[in-house]
Amino acid sequence: MVRRLAIAAILAISLGAPIAELFDTWDQKLEAGSDTEANVVVVALCVGVAFAIGTIVVVNRIRAAASSSARRVVAVLAPARETASLLEPAPTVSPPIALRV
Repeated sequence: MVRRLAIAAILAISLGAPIAELFDTWDQKLEAGSDTEANVVVVALCVGVAFAIGTIVVVNRIRAAASSSARRVVAVLAPARETASLLEPAPTVSPPIALRV
């Protein structure tokens, strides 16, 4: 829930600041060299990129953990299959004469 609110705030800042910039007449950004709205947008977008990269890292770690646990299950089942093949009866019938060496 907090993550969704943070993403909504980032989007609101990213879209709202340029709109506020269109209508502001209280600062002279070209003469002063300071543009507060642009700075806030840059910070919001950096936080958004951090959220995106963090999500990718977390998802990859979850997938890796799930993959390694699946390998353990396969590794546990593999010896059971090998022993099951050893328990099968060996054929007692001789091969045909044409196949004997």
